[in-house]
Amino acid sequence: MEKLILDQSKSKGTFFTEIEKVSEFAREIVLSERKSESVHIKGFSWKILAQIKGKKGSTDNEKWLCFALLCDAPKEENWSCECSSIYRIVSQKSGFADYKRGEFTNTFNNKSNNWGFPNFISFAELMDRPKAFTTKMRTK
Repeated sequence: MEKLILDQSKSKGTFFTEIEKVSEFAREIVLSERKSESVHIKGFSWKILAQIKGKKGSTDNEKWLCFALLCDAPKEENWSCECSSIYRIVSQKSGFADYKRGEFTNTFNNKSNNWGFPNFISFAELMDRPKAFTTKMRTK
């Protein structure tokens, strides 16, 4: 797992999480998760959450990779922070495009401290891609 340490007063930052042995992670039970180490941006502690989920409303057993950005701030205090984010899986082979979802803006606060994609990509599609995501996945 890679960590970029930032000055807490910084208003912008980029950070990553890496998931080693993605195929093993894909075989774990639904709701298994991995979290990045915390980084501090705009005075808040942030993490990336990667989680295995079943697709809502689906009757099959297909597993999906879920990504969310988590803001670890006091729930009892009144605060808010607007954040723009891009979720991507970085290709491990040069010359191949990353798998990403566009840029999104969300306002985090003491009642809503996470936001992401419950169905970012199915593990079936992720493991079928010829772009070398299956050994090590780097999420930015």
